[in-house]
Amino acid sequence: MSEVIRTHFFDYEEDSRLEERNIHFWRALAGHVQADRSLLPGGVVLDIGCHRGGLLELLHERFRPAKLIGLEPLVSARRVAGQRMSRFTSQTLLFGAEGWSSIPNAEVDLVVGHEVLQYISDLSQLMTGIRRCLTPGGFAYLALGCHTENPLWATWRHELEELGHRVYDHSPLEIMAAGARAGLAPSVRPLRDTGWAYHDPTASESFSYPSVEALLEHQFRHKLLFRFECRV
Repeated sequence: MSEVIRTHFFDYEEDSRLEERNIHFWRALAGHVQADRSLLPGGVVLDIGCHRGGLLELLHERFRPAKLIGLEPLVSARRVAGQRMSRFTSQTLLFGAEGWSSIPNAEVDLVVGHEVLQYISDLSQLMTGIRRCLTPGGFAYLALGCHTENPLWATWRHELEELGHRVYDHSPLEIMAAGARAGLAPSVRPLRDTGWAYHDPTASESFSYPSVEALLEHQFRHKLLFRFECRV
């Protein structure tokens, strides 16, 4: 993740709707963390690609961690996150792409990341960073639908490249293997496997679906949650 100096990730309107589109996935991620009892009150949370801080805000409200750390290469989004997190009771730190070096060894109890792996070229380097900063017994939860086993990824990749983003192909097994090589115990499941599929086809042309079948397949089958445990 290199530093990005641009005004918006998509455009102003799409960026404004991004949290509304992602909140259901963030809640599902937080629900798995809660069900697994992977974060106790007073812990430390790191969000890789925190954008405007929406997922960190949700985790703050639900788990009351002592410290929140966000890594976000998009300068404008990081500024918005800083303003938002200034009202949190937890200590908050926001870094750009170089921020990994500012995180001490074995300090973080929970690492999260939502739809960020497709912007990272070196999975081994990422997993090594996660392994280094996790406490023994800590977990990383990385949600991703933009992977090579999702039939929609080829179209979405083209859309992102047209917007000027540099993206990378990763397969689910490649992601899990990178974690295992770094000394993490990998596991995977659909992020959501029940409930309503939320989507407003009039809201945006980005990340569109050709049919309801494709929408359901994405949200309940291809949108994956990877869990990596830092075993003692």
